[in-house]
Amino acid sequence: MCPGVPRAATASCEVQTGLPMTFLTLLDQLAWAIRRLSNSALPVAVLLLSVITLVSIYGVAQRVLGRPVSWTTELAELLQVALAFLPIAYVQNVNKHVSMELLQTVLGPRGRRIARGVFSAVGAVLAALLAVSTASVARSSMAMDEATVVSSLPIYPFKICVTVGFALLALQFAGHVWECIRNMPECTTEVNPSESHL
Repeated sequence: MCPGVPRAATASCEVQTGLPMTFLTLLDQLAWAIRRLSNSALPVAVLLLSVITLVSIYGVAQRVLGRPVSWTTELAELLQVALAFLPIAYVQNVNKHVSMELLQTVLGPRGRRIARGVFSAVGAVLAALLAVSTASVARSSMAMDEATVVSSLPIYPFKICVTVGFALLALQFAGHVWECIRNMPECTTEVNPSESHL
């Protein structure tokens, strides 16, 4: 459906955009699905934080009892990498990344929408390049069977988490570009801090 166009006038919208409504609707639904996928990173982050907490508690208890705890330290460090990168698309989705709003306060609503679309397009390209680059690093880590020094925990799954995080972020940025092109409310409205789970 064309933004701001009643359902009865969709034929004229098709003529204006040159694209059939079913294709536009499909892209709208894809942008919605990307947002849902990004939101799914929140439970993953909560689970990772819970596991890190349990591993840390176990490590402290073992240290108090005088037993070696090297694997707990290494596992907690590797899980922190996954915790840092897997939810970045969610954080972008709820607009909680650090941002500079000086330019946006000067612009009107249309200027803000255009600026957000351009910033999201640049972000999509950069995140996609980082995803490709980290995928190469993860593949070589897997090929050489890279592991931690003390407890031989494999490192490549956590490098794959970095790749997945950047790929989800690239998708989130691309979906946001589409929302700005279509002038959807997700592009123009600010996220209220009380709506966020973080």
